[in-house]
Amino acid sequence: MKPTPSEPKLPSRDEYYNLATKLEWTPKYVSEEELFPVDMSGIPNLPMDVWEELYDAPYKVTYREYVKNQKEKDQRFFAVREAGLRSELLKKLDPTYHQGTFCFHITAVPIPEYTASIAEARMARFGKSGEWRNLSTFGSMDEIRHTQLQILLSHDNIAVDPKFAFSHKMFYVDGWLPIAARSFFDDTITGTSAIEFALMTTFAFETGFTNLQFVALAAMANKTNDFVFSTTTQSIQTDESRHAQIGHPVLKIFSDITKLSDDLVKKA
Repeated sequence: MKPTPSEPKLPSRDEYYNLATKLEWTPKYVSEEELFPVDMSGIPNLPMDVWEELYDAPYKVTYREYVKNQKEKDQRFFAVREAGLRSELLKKLDPTYHQGTFCFHITAVPIPEYTASIAEARMARFGKSGEWRNLSTFGSMDEIRHTQLQILLSHDNIAVDPKFAFSHKMFYVDGWLPIAARSFFDDTITGTSAIEFALMTTFAFETGFTNLQFVALAAMANKTNDFVFSTTTQSIQTDESRHAQIGHPVLKIFSDITKLSDDLVKKA
């Protein structure tokens, strides 16, 4: 009898993850300095192979997993939103909450979220590690998603109060809050290199502020029976927790370089 050929064994997720995400190449037609100009990539201007060796994100996700997770989150959001519209939930919410904290958040956040999608795309192009660029591509898609979800909720609420239209125009007026916010986001998002954005926004801002903010907002919304906003913020927070991990390896590389420099100084 002829032996039955065995089915080829597919690699496990852990076996193919690095192959699928840590994609690098050797530039042939341009120099590395032209491909990754320091003004866009940032300082320290380490070679590509050093970044590729040292950058190791703690949050591992493949494209297949990303699409599956985002689809499930969007399905939950739209189901809860539809139920809220059918039950006229907006008319039943506490006015202090609805016209205060909820309105402030939902009108102030969408434009910065969209701005962040551009900065994530900047990392996806000028980050000097394949895994870094891969995670930043997901991050850019996330930020566009956050923008769309929150503008959609703003539109749902315009019928209750026209000030919800400020989700589109908040940063185009010259009140003290928009001016201060524009200055802050220009420093941390709009005018940053890939390294600066990774440190100032994904590590510092998203670890220390947005993750905590969205957890608190979800709890507050749930307590006031605003299940639509609670579901929205929970959905967004799970993305923010992934973004926060982009900057951690960048900070660790800074720490490794500093330690290496100190060791060289001691040997000298």
